[in-house]
Amino acid sequence: MLVRMKKYKHLFFDMDMTIAPARLPILPEMFELLSSLSEDIIIVSGQTAEKIAWQTNNLPAFYLGNNGNHAFSPTGKELWKNPNLNNKEREEILAHTDKLKVLLDFIPNEDWSPVEDRGSQITFSPIGNTAPVELKKQFDPDRSKRMTMMKKVPFISETIMMKIGGSTSFDYFPIKGHKGSNVAKLIKLMNWNKDDCVYYGDGLYQGGNDEVVIGVIDTIPVEDHIDTYTKLNAQFNKHT
Repeated sequence: MLVRMKKYKHLFFDMDMTIAPARLPILPEMFELLSSLSEDIIIVSGQTAEKIAWQTNNLPAFYLGNNGNHAFSPTGKELWKNPNLNNKEREEILAHTDKLKVLLDFIPNEDWSPVEDRGSQITFSPIGNTAPVELKKQFDPDRSKRMTMMKKVPFISETIMMKIGGSTSFDYFPIKGHKGSNVAKLIKLMNWNKDDCVYYGDGLYQGGNDEVVIGVIDTIPVEDHIDTYTKLNAQFNKHT
């Protein structure tokens, strides 16, 4: 049953596979739909704020980059920037990515940036963060490869957590600096009522990088950006 959206004033969204295709620009019809809404739009992504701006065609919205660890208002004002990972944390993460690489039946192409250090987050994509889109779509569409890899080589750290992110990646970020905690931080900063907030994400499953938002505010799982578009149109009585 579809959750009624009439009461919500603040709409939080993951980006890749939620409002835009993975690593690609937002579709014109999604941009038009989101731009037409009077509610606040907040985008919470593992990507940097600069990449959010590029992918959304500078959609007027709150940008919570690096899983919310670097936040900007719709006017471009920096709201906060949480500390970057320290050297010990980076060493822990890279040691783990090395273990994951051993499980692969291929050698990651360094030209496709398998490891991206975004300051307060490190993202590892076995196929490559910048690999051709068609290859990324084929790599792990049902997440089974990554789920299996996580079970074979669990990541254990006192300060960092790892979740499945995007269409091909593993995201490593601070336990105290994840999407859920940063969504709560924005709500407190803006003095919003959490009951007026809802979060859309394709990673609300167990182990997904949106899972940590569950329990913070209401959530709506989506399959991809097309599903999000369909649900928004239905919930706001828009016409396709």
